[in-house]
Amino acid sequence: MAGEQTQKRRIATDLSQNNVPSKKPKLTGVRSASNFSPLFWDNLTKVWLTQRALRELDRRNNRQAHTTRCTESSGVLSLDIARFSRHGGPDLRHLRAYPESPAATEDMFFRSSSAMSQSQRSKSTKATSISTKTRRSSAYDDDFEQHLLDHNIYPDGYEFPDDHLSPEPCIMDIIRQDLLAARDSLSLSCFSDAAFRDFKRKNKTNSKGTVMRNVIPIIAGSSDILNKGHLPFTNLISLTDEATVKPVPDFFDGAHPGSLDKAVSEELDHQIIPTKHASVPVAANFFLEAKARKGGAGVAELQACFVGANGARTMHALQNYKLSKPEYDGNAYSFSSTYHDGTLKLYAHHVTAPVSAGGAQVYHMTKIRGFDMTDNRATFVEGATVFRNARKVAKEYRDRFIQAANKKAAEGKAQRR
Repeated sequence: MAGEQTQKRRIATDLSQNNVPSKKPKLTGVRSASNFSPLFWDNLTKVWLTQRALRELDRRNNRQAHTTRCTESSGVLSLDIARFSRHGGPDLRHLRAYPESPAATEDMFFRSSSAMSQSQRSKSTKATSISTKTRRSSAYDDDFEQHLLDHNIYPDGYEFPDDHLSPEPCIMDIIRQDLLAARDSLSLSCFSDAAFRDFKRKNKTNSKGTVMRNVIPIIAGSSDILNKGHLPFTNLISLTDEATVKPVPDFFDGAHPGSLDKAVSEELDHQIIPTKHASVPVAANFFLEAKARKGGAGVAELQACFVGANGARTMHALQNYKLSKPEYDGNAYSFSSTYHDGTLKLYAHHVTAPVSAGGAQVYHMTKIRGFDMTDNRATFVEGATVFRNARKVAKEYRDRFIQAANKKAAEGKAQRR
């Protein structure tokens, strides 16, 4: 057969040149549904039955039908028929005052009724079709997941055809141990019953914006880590051949743009600088994707998988700056998290070498822990502790790799003097 973004739908009517409305149509406020490019669908190794896939099928079928109509209508009338028409057509004078038969009248009535009924059914069907086509659908569906798999980006627990699982980072046990380390600022004695009840009350919302404003800050606590959100990563080289939406994390941590040596910024530009905004953090390697109660947990996980892979690529680029041949230590230096209806999950992301010469790097996502944050105070404290520690560990990795890259850049400048 044979998508976003976007992302994040005007109903277009195919008007022929002979059927142009005399008045400008009114705007209905309905926009046409965005979809991925035809190249996205052509390159999928497997196409899943999703709303976006059906829209692409409709587009291709409509295009084929339009091409057929144009071909059929381009035929030239025969000269005999054209000449017959110019002379007035058939002589019907012998039918004047001829009485109409009752059967013909009855047949005309039923034809008229049938045509009216068909028109009404058509209008009803069209309304249903419009409603279906304008319903919002996420870009992060089964076909998007297939696209990630086709580009060596594997979600948590992915099982390969030969039955082996996507590998975990080499130091996964150490990562879990570091993230569970107690924090003096967060304990049961510091987090009262009243505070927990307030958290649960704020969590009862169907608004993602409210979750980001009122819920996530309680989990994150106060921190001086540079953070932004809701900005598309338009400057990074696409991991999926520019065929899908750009990553737009709800929340991400990074370094101050001024912390990078100019040479590092210029040479690794499209691998480590997410946007061209001057104040946006660079070398991002911690991310959060949030959903309200009626949001999709699966969508959040796919978003985290995608943006976490970008973070892993960023850390790997810094780590291998100025190396003649890239090294792969199998460790995770990028982290993501999802929050949906009180459930917090955290993931680690790492990159491994291409499976074949000249191939693309492989990105893996591994679940670290999951917490029901509304269960009880102890669970909340444990989950918030892991979340805050993950941000801290991500910052330590980020700062270490930036300092090492800056040092190499300085050494290179000194050698050229």
